[in-house]
Amino acid sequence: MGRSYSAARADGEVAIQDVTDITHPLPLGRAEPCADTLWSVLTPRGLLAGRTDGTLEAVAALREVSWPPRDPGPHGG
Repeated sequence: MGRSYSAARADGEVAIQDVTDITHPLPLGRAEPCADTLWSVLTPRGLLAGRTDGTLEAVAALREVSWPPRDPGPHGG
């Protein structure tokens, strides 16, 4: 079973959460505009996780920062 994510825009930023467990949503971070077409992707502690041009890539970057080695990929590694 896969994970579910939520992205909500407010005040020019996009807040991103893991909502797989709807009783306990997990804030992953936020994306804020930094150039014409780029977004700065920030962890909940405000650390830069990368820059991207889309929210899907922002979710992927924040997920990677949040669960590096503990959450194995679909092929077990």
